[in-house]
Amino acid sequence: MRGYVDALLDSRYPGLGLRVQAVKPDAGVTLTSRTCLGPSQKRDVTYLLTKSGQVKTVFWALSTDCDKSSSTPESDAAAPAPVDIHALPETELFAPLLADPRQPRFSMSYQHYSSSNDREFAASSVAVGEYFGLATGLFGEYGSSQIGIQAAVFALFNLDAPSSDLINADYWFGLPISYRRGPWSYLVRLYHQSSHLGDEFILGNPSVNRVNLSYEELEGLVSYEWERWRVYGGGGYLVHSEPELAPKQVHGGSEYLLPRAAGKFDLVAAVDVRASEELDWGSSRSYQVGFEFKRSTSRRVRLMLEHFSGHSPNGQFYREPLRYTGLGLYFGF
Repeated sequence: MRGYVDALLDSRYPGLGLRVQAVKPDAGVTLTSRTCLGPSQKRDVTYLLTKSGQVKTVFWALSTDCDKSSSTPESDAAAPAPVDIHALPETELFAPLLADPRQPRFSMSYQHYSSSNDREFAASSVAVGEYFGLATGLFGEYGSSQIGIQAAVFALFNLDAPSSDLINADYWFGLPISYRRGPWSYLVRLYHQSSHLGDEFILGNPSVNRVNLSYEELEGLVSYEWERWRVYGGGGYLVHSEPELAPKQVHGGSEYLLPRAAGKFDLVAAVDVRASEELDWGSSRSYQVGFEFKRSTSRRVRLMLEHFSGHSPNGQFYREPLRYTGLGLYFGF
């Protein structure tokens, strides 16, 4: 049992130093780690081990608790751990932002659009993207770190057009560096986005004022998890933009997860809020609620009702007020 669990944790969570401290007669295990863990990490590890059928119950040693008492006997305290770098980690250290319309992921949504000129139409929003971890484990007992890459294409189609015209496509690429210590996680990333109108949309709207929108933003986010809740916030600064835009941005949100709310399905709810100096700090709000099904800690599917109100997240139309309501499928972590 000890060898099986240690090997499974090594393959799925390299860099955290997870080990079996004790095996109990009733197929329970007590786990220790090099660094303290957050609530979502503990939930994912517990799910991974109990899903295997070999482990019935997971207990956590004090080494995994960021709030452990300073009076812990010295003999029980773990020795300072050396830097232990692992390549190509399978899991993402800073959890994805569930309601962020520009979160790199695989997704497809049906949406009913209401634009600023009172035009309504059925739309399909498709995202093809992913996070790929390059290396993890730089700070030993002082926390977990990770560096990776993110890339995505976000496309919007008009389903009411005869050939479901491509309206807009945003190309997104980022270099994120993340750090976690217990319930706190941090993300700093430099990313590029460029926006392009679809050919069919241009042909059908010859008077449209095309904007060659392209920018690079340095963004920082802080996330805190408490039991089933997560809150996050931060901001960004445009280091370059075409056309020239006011550089300051703010970004925040919250998420809620209720495990096994309906059989094997988890209830998920999230809200994401953005505001920018360029748009006079008017907020854009994205809401999602639905159910998530997972067969492992890294493969999940969410079916979500979604609503958006604010300025369009589609690059070419960033100045236009927009509302939409829809239903989306989201795949990945």
